[in-house]
Amino acid sequence: MKNDVRAAIAENPVLVLFLGACPAMAASTSVTAALGMGAAVLVVMLLSNMLIYALRNAIPKSARLSANILIITAVVSAVQMLMNALLPNVYQMLGVYLAVVAVDLMVYGSAEDAVERSFGKSIVNSLLTGLGFAAAMFVMAAVREILGSGSFAGHGIAFFKAYNIPALLQPHGGFVVFAILLAAIQALGGGKTSGKGTACAAAGLSGDTVKEGE
Repeated sequence: MKNDVRAAIAENPVLVLFLGACPAMAASTSVTAALGMGAAVLVVMLLSNMLIYALRNAIPKSARLSANILIITAVVSAVQMLMNALLPNVYQMLGVYLAVVAVDLMVYGSAEDAVERSFGKSIVNSLLTGLGFAAAMFVMAAVREILGSGSFAGHGIAFFKAYNIPALLQPHGGFVVFAILLAAIQALGGGKTSGKGTACAAAGLSGDTVKEGE
């Protein structure tokens, strides 16, 4: 379990492996939207994992990819409808990027994990990967919303209101924040990945520790 937690930190799906970077940058202008996206991705990964694991023996290997696509798309559609009914404001904030989760490589890596590993390990890895994604979303959104609009989760902060940087709410501002956070993670992690975990498998990295430049 301790190794899984370390893998989740060292191989953050967004800030290290660049998985889910598109919705992460698009939905990180607001902490509320970021938490909504993070929760949606986590629920999709867990539910699709459970369904795929339950049906793994009934699905022929040759049809596994098609079946995974159908299952993940169905789960994403269900999450969209549920969010639209319970959290319509957050649903409107996320827009089309919530649907993009259905074709996110991170989610498909989780689906493959459900087939290859035991139920417990696949759920733990999906949980850690999903939480890593949500954490990256939260940090990016907090930086962009506080410095860009002078608020946090819609609540104004007087000091930052007076000295905000609106450019951080624009697409190029998202890339700037993303690059700074990426550099910080790389500096702390020494540019290493262990090659373990759902996100790393989805990015096509496996085996022994891989270092930048090797």
